[in-house]
Amino acid sequence: MNIYTKSDMKEDTKKLLKQLGIASTLGFQVAFAIFIGLGIGVWLDSRFNTFPWLALVFMIFGVIAGFLNYYRFIKRQQRDN
Repeated sequence: MNIYTKSDMKEDTKKLLKQLGIASTLGFQVAFAIFIGLGIGVWLDSRFNTFPWLALVFMIFGVIAGFLNYYRFIKRQQRDN
């Protein structure tokens, strides 16, 4: 039994699987950007006693950053196809 065989997968299939792998992480990127922004905002609010203003501002920054990642992904996919 030879376990070191060259893959017989077509190039189109490899490209599709790579795109699916990248696309599957996109939801996590958007969610993490929002939660990181919210976390920074809550921390700053607790530090400066301004609750909830900085949390809202940084959450909005997180939403913008998350959807900017999504926009970049879409542009990259259009360019590659």
